[in-house]
Amino acid sequence: MNEWEKCKKRFPHQTILTPEESNHLSITFTDHFAATDHRQRFLFGNSDNDVFWSAGPSHPWCNLEDNELVNEECLTAKFLDKEYIDNLHPLKGTGQYQGKEVRYNLQKHLWVYLNNRTVHFHGTSTSETPASSEDDDTAQVQEILESTETTISTAIQKLQEIS
Repeated sequence: MNEWEKCKKRFPHQTILTPEESNHLSITFTDHFAATDHRQRFLFGNSDNDVFWSAGPSHPWCNLEDNELVNEECLTAKFLDKEYIDNLHPLKGTGQYQGKEVRYNLQKHLWVYLNNRTVHFHGTSTSETPASSEDDDTAQVQEILESTETTISTAIQKLQEIS
């Protein structure tokens, strides 16, 4: 039985989290619950093989194994390219890149803007990923528009020379 299963077994009377408590969860938690022990409510979260607990939204997260406080580095360990993110919120996986709001997508392991477009960091491996078909389409449309503009300008000049 893994540590998460042991934790769940120790607290058989699990309850759902309030909205305020849910806002205190890390996006890296794959499972969570709330429980009361000695008239004190606690939150529990599971991330990979690590089990964390907190006494609530106004309290920090601790590792259940050794009761050590969980630092920001631990909470953001899965976030690639986090060094480029300003105002990083370690629990929510949100922040800003070049003044625009971004969030971390755990399934794709990359940062995205709020409109779900991929963030391309300059000088990182993320910026070297192949462009999406949507980006290719945009480039092709831009090329067609520029070509059309040149053709129309040339035609207008020829008509002005004739008249």
